[in-house]
Amino acid sequence: MKPLKIRVPMLLKSLELDGFKSFVDGAHIDFTSGFTAIVGPNGCGKSNVSDAIRWVIGEQSSKSLRGTKSEDLIFNGSSTRKPVNRAEISLTLSRVPQGIRIANVPNVADEVKVTRCYHRSGESEFYINQVPCRLKDITDFLLDVGISPKVLSVIEQGHIQDIIVSKPENRRILIEEAAGILKFKHRKNEALRKLDASTQNLERITDIVQELGRQAESLKRQAAKAERYKKYQGEIKELSLKLFAKKIRQYTVDLKLIEEEFSTQAENKTSKNTRASFLDNQITQLNLEIEEALGLLNEKRENVYQLANKISKNEHTIELKKSQINQAEIDARSANNDVIHLQKEITDQSNQAKNQRVQLETLSEEVNTEEHKLTEESRILDEKKGQLNAIENEVNEGSLQSLELLHNISKKKSDLAALESRVDSLQHLDKKLNIDYQETNSLKEELLVSLNQSNAIVQEKSVELTELKNNRQLLHQKTEQKRQQLTSGTNHLNTLKEEYLTQSSLLTSLKELRNKFEGFEDGVRSLMNYNENGGRLNGLRKVLADVLKTPVEYEAAITAALGEKLQSVIVNSYDDSVEAITYLKENSSGRGSFIPMDIKPNEGPPVYLNGNPGILGKALNFIECEEEYQQVIEMLLRNVVLVTDLSTAVQVFQNPEFNGTVVTQNGEMIDSQGMVFGGSVDEKNTSNLLSQNREMEELATKTNQLNENYKTALKISDENKNSLEKMELKLEEENQAIHQVELALNDSRNELEQHRKEIERLESKLSLIKQEQSDGKKGMSELNLRKESFVSEIENSDLKRNQLEEALNLLQQKLNSCKVALEEKSDGIGNIKVQIASLKGKRENTLTEINRLDLQQDNHRHQIRKRENDTEESRQKIDETQQTIKIVEKGILHDVREKDRLEEEVITDEENLREKEESVKEMEKESKDLSRNIQELTETISKIELKQSEIKIQRAHIEERTFEDFNVGLTELLNRPAEEFDVKEVEQATRELKEKIGRMGEVNLAALSDFRTTNERYLFLKTQQDDLADSIHLLHQTIERINRTTKQRFLDTFEKVNEKFKETFAHLFRGGKAELSLTDESNPLESGVEISANPLGKRMQNLTLLSGGEKAMTAIALVFSVFKVRPSPFCLLDEVDAPLDEANVVRFQEMLKQMSEKTQFILITHNQKTMSFADVLYGITMEERGVSKAVSVNLN
Repeated sequence: MKPLKIRVPMLLKSLELDGFKSFVDGAHIDFTSGFTAIVGPNGCGKSNVSDAIRWVIGEQSSKSLRGTKSEDLIFNGSSTRKPVNRAEISLTLSRVPQGIRIANVPNVADEVKVTRCYHRSGESEFYINQVPCRLKDITDFLLDVGISPKVLSVIEQGHIQDIIVSKPENRRILIEEAAGILKFKHRKNEALRKLDASTQNLERITDIVQELGRQAESLKRQAAKAERYKKYQGEIKELSLKLFAKKIRQYTVDLKLIEEEFSTQAENKTSKNTRASFLDNQITQLNLEIEEALGLLNEKRENVYQLANKISKNEHTIELKKSQINQAEIDARSANNDVIHLQKEITDQSNQAKNQRVQLETLSEEVNTEEHKLTEESRILDEKKGQLNAIENEVNEGSLQSLELLHNISKKKSDLAALESRVDSLQHLDKKLNIDYQETNSLKEELLVSLNQSNAIVQEKSVELTELKNNRQLLHQKTEQKRQQLTSGTNHLNTLKEEYLTQSSLLTSLKELRNKFEGFEDGVRSLMNYNENGGRLNGLRKVLADVLKTPVEYEAAITAALGEKLQSVIVNSYDDSVEAITYLKENSSGRGSFIPMDIKPNEGPPVYLNGNPGILGKALNFIECEEEYQQVIEMLLRNVVLVTDLSTAVQVFQNPEFNGTVVTQNGEMIDSQGMVFGGSVDEKNTSNLLSQNREMEELATKTNQLNENYKTALKISDENKNSLEKMELKLEEENQAIHQVELALNDSRNELEQHRKEIERLESKLSLIKQEQSDGKKGMSELNLRKESFVSEIENSDLKRNQLEEALNLLQQKLNSCKVALEEKSDGIGNIKVQIASLKGKRENTLTEINRLDLQQDNHRHQIRKRENDTEESRQKIDETQQTIKIVEKGILHDVREKDRLEEEVITDEENLREKEESVKEMEKESKDLSRNIQELTETISKIELKQSEIKIQRAHIEERTFEDFNVGLTELLNRPAEEFDVKEVEQATRELKEKIGRMGEVNLAALSDFRTTNERYLFLKTQQDDLADSIHLLHQTIERINRTTKQRFLDTFEKVNEKFKETFAHLFRGGKAELSLTDESNPLESGVEISANPLGKRMQNLTLLSGGEKAMTAIALVFSVFKVRPSPFCLLDEVDAPLDEANVVRFQEMLKQMSEKTQFILITHNQKTMSFADVLYGITMEERGVSKAVSVNLN
């Protein structure tokens, strides 16, 4: 007996981080089989550990990893560190099951190390056990062992909240993870992608196959035409080469004669060219001498011209200098006049400044006098202000005392009025209380009567409500039974519909193939398919296989008897047969056999049947056909007999009296000539035609039957649906009736309770009224005593106030007289200040005028000095200009003499130049005569060369045509034997052959090779088309199988998770109810998952109305329920306990302990209770800003 093998759960052994986010220096974290807690302050990088695990197990969304792009995963530098260029995460799993496939290789190791690396340049690398792989290999392996980046392996606080607030359709992923169908969905999606690609490929290949079929037919005709073309071209080649060879030899003789004439003319041209060259050299030499002399002459002319310009320019300079002297003298005279005028203005301004200074001294003395007077008056004013302030203080004190007395009197009068009002109020209240007592007592009696009536109504409604609920329960049970019937009927209806569509699609495909005559010979298919004009040849009817039927057990026998005749085309007459064969020949479309309707009967003796028990009968007895084809069938099968087996067939045929054909049920045959046919049947030959027709008929019958069954089932389903709708409507009416009764009952109970409370309130009110009446009488006596006291106090206060007001009136009169005197003194001081200000203003104006006059005097003196300097400069400029004029006049005299000398030399040089030009003209005349002679010789030589070129071109043209048209070189052409023949006859024969080719029209020589290539490609693609159709069918089966498996797994897991969720919720909440439900039970593959939660002591309510802690606990209950059904090897919980209070944290820890046997938990937390609960603590610190490190603490 083998020992029981216990499966040890897989374990996350370690995590290595290098360059990932804030872990720049690399970190190594070891995990134990117990609880590992990761702690640290906010912002230290704890959640980066969570992101690292999610990333290495396949997460591809940067947003899910708290980033915007992939580069955000790489350490981006800090104030003290430079950015790095790569991030690498390695995750090691231990206790990995052996045999599980990793990258299509069975695993044999206990540990598997998964590594993911990303470079800043954009490259990604993936490794499993240091072996390069794809990301898909990693995700497939992890899905196989129950690890997914999307669901249960890493759970963050936000994900816990998302479970509650997310849509039901998004919540189903939890159940899918528990059911282990994520990999099935992944494979289904791959199959769907392959199916789409295969369908597109099939459509594309079908189009290509159809097009290639048409091309192959066309190329076949073109290839035959090309063969004829090649034959004609061969004949043309032979004739053309004979003609070309003769012409080449003639051109060779002509070229030799032309070359001799060319040599003679070339020698004559050479001698004349020599003399012409000598003359050209002489002319060139003289021209050079002329150019040199002309250059010297031009230089001397230029010098004469420059001297003339220089003389003219110097004369103009003298005139300009003289005008400058005149202007300088005018400026000097103007400057002297300006100096005299400015000196006069300085004298006038000096006198004005002197007068202003005298006036300034007078104003200063007046200002000092007025300021002294102002000081004395201000002192007197201050003394009077002191007296006035003392009197005002006495008046203010008296006024305050008077106001205080007046305030006391007003307050006492107000209190007195309040007392009087209170007395009146108490009297009025006493009357009102008496009335309220009587009314309240009467209302109490009425409520007692209503209370008794409400009790009776409540009892009546309670009985009615009980009856309605019982009726609703019965109706609900009937509705559920009807709904189950409808669900079963709907499933049956969908099955029928799917089967009908499948069979209908297959039937349509078979009909399309038969309409295209697939499987028939090329000739039959070409004739029976419609041509380009949309019709067939006249006289064609049907193929033989389509006009007869036989029972299935005789199909092999009839097929063997008729053989290839089953593909024969039935035509109206023999003429139609001839026309069809002609069509096949002209279009090179293959061969065909034809059966005319007016076929000549073959009269002969009847077939002898000797009574052998193995004889089944004549073949005609087992055939059904249309009446009009009966004669054709009888002609073909009149001498055919069916027997059971081959031995019987031999016995029958060996009978001397038998003269027909014997066929067995299995298809063995002995024909009338004695030839025996038998063996295995090739499924691809024409023997399938009858069975194909039968299968199509059976398939059509089956399809019609399925359609009828579908319509019947649809009708029953509609009836059940209508019945269910009526029952649901009735159930809804019952619910509304119950709701109305419950509302009425609640209203009656509320009304009863209100009557009771109102009676209690009225009794309490009566006792209060009695108490208030007693208190009112006591208060009224106390108020009367206080009223008499207030009257006496008010009279005493009025007397004191009158005495104080008389004393205040005397002080006020004295105060007013002091104020008048003070105002008069203030007005006098104000006038003095105004006079002082006026005098100071005049003094400032005078001082400003003095400064202005002084400034103008300084300005005039400066201008005088400037004008004197200008006068001196003008005198110096006049002297310098006169010296310059004398120097320029001397230069003009020297230049005039030089100019005269140069003009005499120019005249001499011009005479020498004319003599040389005459010599050049004589030589040029002789040179022109020679050139004309050379030109004539050149034209003669050109004509010879032209003729020579024409012959060479004609010869080269023949060579090119020979090589281009026939690929024959000159050597091969000349080696052909010289023949004597009539050139015209050869040319005529060649033209006739070319005319034949011309009448052929366009010829596609490539059709020969294109036909072979196209036909091979057509056959290849036809095979590919069949393979694609098979693969699409297989993919449909695969998807259907995945859907069945996924649906069953999902429903089974959903029920298990729902049961665990109920238990876990009740355990965590210490009671209460919760359950899961599908939003669309009819479509579990797409249905969402709805959560209903009812904590203990609370009504069923919307999840969004739960508190934050309740939401978290509900989500945790669901997650733990999934873990109980399908434990994950490890789970990282990132601050999941944050919204929980202490009591819920304890329950949370208890639940973790229960599941820790099958799942390894890693906790990121701030909660001290959770920290104390862990076996190992890892602290994440950030000693250096922006750089995270991990520190381990083992607590056991």
